[in-house]
Amino acid sequence: MKMPMRFAWFAGLGVLVAVAAGCRREPANSPEAAYRGFIEALQKGNTRKAWGSLSSATRQKVEERSKAIAEASKGVVRDEPELLLFQGTRPGPLGEVTQVKVDETSALLQVASSSGPREVKLVKDSGKWLIDLSDTLERRDAP
Repeated sequence: MKMPMRFAWFAGLGVLVAVAAGCRREPANSPEAAYRGFIEALQKGNTRKAWGSLSSATRQKVEERSKAIAEASKGVVRDEPELLLFQGTRPGPLGEVTQVKVDETSALLQVASSSGPREVKLVKDSGKWLIDLSDTLERRDAP
């Protein structure tokens, strides 16, 4: 009778170790954690936190575009960069996030989502990983 109980205990321990290994999270200051924090902010509608997760180059491009739209509309559209970028943005569940390339100043992640896989660039500024959409925004502006 004691042998099956001991076996059950070891089996339970094995399941616990397997679950813990599967729940492993990336370090708090990793590009993956920064991207997950950005997506979680958007999912919760926290545009201020999401805006703070963007690189200065990205924020600058959005601010320029927002200002141009406001000026062209002669005041009908307000100059609100956060609203311009995030209005109607509520991403669904995030799938796997893996590093493609990482060095001291930049990272490229492969991100799986319901709309399919895509690559996301991050840059490191003052020790913090930030989402860099500047190339994507520049391509959208190109004729």
